[in-house]
Amino acid sequence: MSRGLSQYKQWVFVVLLVVLVSPLGVLADDDSSMLTKSIYVAIEPALVTNYGGPGRLRYMSVDVSLRVSGVEGEQQVKHHMPYIKDAILNLFATQTNETLDTADGKEALRKETFEAVKSILLKEQKDSLLEDILFTSFVVYR
Repeated sequence: MSRGLSQYKQWVFVVLLVVLVSPLGVLADDDSSMLTKSIYVAIEPALVTNYGGPGRLRYMSVDVSLRVSGVEGEQQVKHHMPYIKDAILNLFATQTNETLDTADGKEALRKETFEAVKSILLKEQKDSLLEDILFTSFVVYR
């Protein structure tokens, strides 16, 4: 009887070992993929600024998300967020009704915003893990 109990304990030990070790292997793989997986960093709150130069006052409100490569990219943009917000707001303030009236104009602004943020990261970090910029909401008040 004790021999059967001893084998049972060994079997339980092996099963527990497999159960405990298996998730660790999966987590290790998941952790390494998170280092390079795309992460979205929302700029909050929405960026609101006036635009259009002299004359009637116009405002725009834009929700912006930055797509970065991995956790390091997320840390990079979060660290420089005040600089990034300032650059984007200054860029938005230079827009006109003509540039904001068309889908092509908004796409050009998105690309210009991407280049501005990328330039900041290259200047400050010597590399950029920025993959893309998305405008998730774009409202113009005239």
